[in-house]
Amino acid sequence: IQFVGFRSVIDTMWAVVDGSETTKITSTFYKHMVDESGRLDHTRAAFALNKTMKSVDVPLDQQILYIHLGA
Repeated sequence: IQFVGFRSVIDTMWAVVDGSETTKITSTFYKHMVDESGRLDHTRAAFALNKTMKSVDVPLDQQILYIHLGA
């Protein structure tokens, strides 16, 4: 995805089983992507992923699937 112009990408290292953990991680991640003015800010991707993984009550094996690539 970075090759076509995206500067920051959140991806998974391998297949993710869709379930309550995935929903919890995704919803928390997007809450952290919103800046102080209420806008979605793509430059906060690494910050949002870090904050999400520190705050969700999800087993470690589900947390380590997610990686941030880019600036």
